[in-house]
Amino acid sequence: MSLIEAMTMAAGLVYLVLLAWQSRSGWQWRLALGLLLMFWLLAADSLIWLGLGLVASALALWHQRRPLPSLEALDSQQLRARTRQLQLLCWGLVTVQYGLHVWQLGQGISPWLVRPDVVDGFLPIAGGLGLRAWLGQGLVDPHHPAATVTVLVLSLSALLLGRAFCAWFCPLGLAGEWLHGLRSRWIAGEWTPPRWLDAVLRGQKFVVLGFLLFIILLAVPAAALPGYLASPYHQAADMKMGAFFFNLTLISGLCLGWVLLLTASFRQGFCRYLCPYGAWFALLGLLTPLRIRRDPARCLRSAGHDCDKCSRACPSRIQVHQLIAVRSLECTSCLSCVAACPRRADALHLGTTRRRLSPPRLLGLLCLLLLVLPLLSYGLLELWVSQTPLADRYELLQRLPWLSH
Repeated sequence: MSLIEAMTMAAGLVYLVLLAWQSRSGWQWRLALGLLLMFWLLAADSLIWLGLGLVASALALWHQRRPLPSLEALDSQQLRARTRQLQLLCWGLVTVQYGLHVWQLGQGISPWLVRPDVVDGFLPIAGGLGLRAWLGQGLVDPHHPAATVTVLVLSLSALLLGRAFCAWFCPLGLAGEWLHGLRSRWIAGEWTPPRWLDAVLRGQKFVVLGFLLFIILLAVPAAALPGYLASPYHQAADMKMGAFFFNLTLISGLCLGWVLLLTASFRQGFCRYLCPYGAWFALLGLLTPLRIRRDPARCLRSAGHDCDKCSRACPSRIQVHQLIAVRSLECTSCLSCVAACPRRADALHLGTTRRRLSPPRLLGLLCLLLLVLPLLSYGLLELWVSQTPLADRYELLQRLPWLSH
């Protein structure tokens, strides 16, 4: 595990500590956090302690200059924006670190930066096959264990929280919004495809997801899984993925061009039309009881006002003002509609039919699932760091153009 990974995961733990500390009536949170800290003490090593120390020191220095606000009082959209910006910064540092590592390895130089294993999160096939081998045969993928953990925790988050990862954590979504905003500056106007074309374009991500699920579940027989996980092609999966985009061929160039075109042309173009993870989360999210819910008795429309601020604020173009509970596959629980609802009405919330889930607690659950669980898997189960020897990775990098299934 690299230092930037340790700091990111430690930041999730620190956020949970602050949330529990500031919670006035959250004894359940404090009890759960106490148990979590007990497990964490068993899992932590020197690198994790260093990451925790750096995060805590940065927050202490910030608090001296400007006192930290109450998490429950923060605006949901500001909280979401800061979280995504931090995630994008971390991913930017990880990208630079991984790029330098591979470049030095290719030059025959012993890399002075370790490989950040979190890049395996972009390997859904490796992660899916690793999870299938782990659950079905008790086999642990030694080469991309972080991919297995990533697929598992992302699937758990989707089952519990729907597509909240897309709105609160995903760095690609924020980068896509910036690209779309840049296009809007050059060519003004918001482009919305006709309903039939929008449906066709949205179907793309489910086609890609179907292809990935076919490979994960059917293309590799159970008897062949151990051999595949030991194959050179699988060991070099991360480098093959990088080469697909950075050493462009005609096919990869067309794919990248299509991604950039949809992302720049339409708001949330990549998330809405292409992302297979988004399609997977949408299907799993059908099982969660957490929904954006509208109380008709509180809604200003019940008083005769023609209010549709919630629908106009929704980046997924969902007609929230016409629904009681939002069950759309495109809802990401971004809470833009809730923030846009007039305060005097307070007609929208995220939660079940009986309980509301505040934005800080939604983020806390995401930190628990996506940052703290991987940290525990690293410390308790030793499932995170790739065991592929550096010499083998150098050899695989030299053979990369000729590696195939």
